[in-house]
Amino acid sequence: MKKTLLSLGLLLALFACNNTPKTEPTETPQEPKAPVTVNEAIQQLTDSIAMDSTNARLYTSRAKAYYATEQIGQAMVDINKSLQLDPKNVDTYLLLADLYYALGDQDNISSTLNKAVEINSLDARPLVKLAELNLLQQNFNLAIGYVDKALGLSSYNPQAYFVKGMCYMAAKQDTANALKNFQLASEQDAAFYDPVEQISRIYAVQQPPYAMDYLRRAQQQFPNMPTARYELALYLQSHGAPEEALLHYDTLLMQRPDNYIVLFNKGYVNYVYLENNEMALDYFNQALNANPNYLDAYYNKGRVLEQMGDYAQAMDIYKEVLKRQPDYKLAINAINRIQNQETE
Repeated sequence: MKKTLLSLGLLLALFACNNTPKTEPTETPQEPKAPVTVNEAIQQLTDSIAMDSTNARLYTSRAKAYYATEQIGQAMVDINKSLQLDPKNVDTYLLLADLYYALGDQDNISSTLNKAVEINSLDARPLVKLAELNLLQQNFNLAIGYVDKALGLSSYNPQAYFVKGMCYMAAKQDTANALKNFQLASEQDAAFYDPVEQISRIYAVQQPPYAMDYLRRAQQQFPNMPTARYELALYLQSHGAPEEALLHYDTLLMQRPDNYIVLFNKGYVNYVYLENNEMALDYFNQALNANPNYLDAYYNKGRVLEQMGDYAQAMDIYKEVLKRQPDYKLAINAINRIQNQETE
């Protein structure tokens, strides 16, 4: 099933942007030397802190490592220590905002980011994060206001344009202004995939004549981005090229064989577009093996069995779907359809 333009997963990803660790100066003797794993980085930073316990940057770096491994409590301890030693570091407040986000504490996110703005009113990053927070809270006008303040500091800010585009999409479904901002974000940073993904989805819905070429270019531009290939395959399957779509799905499965969404889509292509019921049934079963709770795969397996004339087994599957989700309307309709056939 196609994802909505404004997905929760994308909003969650927003707070991971523009907060990469700073490289420690090469002259610092306590600098960790190219650790292989995050846990090794934590250990090396711990050793460095033992040698220099008043170095705020070391605590911030270790907090980032803890954050990367979802050890939020330990990260919070280090951030507080870093702020005690250096209460004027904007980077530390940005990381603290991420930690509050991980804890679901939106009130403290706002106050933390406002503190960062107070420390350095010329740093656009806290303003963009405040825009992201207000986008999440559906305060769209306020979010755009923060974006405009950030862009007032510098017109080069791809993340700001991206957030502004998301605001236009979410607030009024204003695809024209959303598209303009996504394009600016993409033009400013050719390696920034998120705006490209949103442009692809807009074109797929609003401008089909351009969608195919754009989706192909996006996949070529980001060959290692699974979402780019998936969006192209999704478009191909419903626009006259189901066999090519299957090739892209095969590539995705080589990268992740248990991707139940891709397995489901292969089943759907075989069922709807190629009319190969046996193959469709096999892929729906594979999807269910990967995720036994994927109700769309259950329902479509029932549709295939119904198409093949196995009404009893199809009816059992539809009932199982309703047992798990009583308001699944397609399954209700399917049961009524079979029952009406039996009474005729």
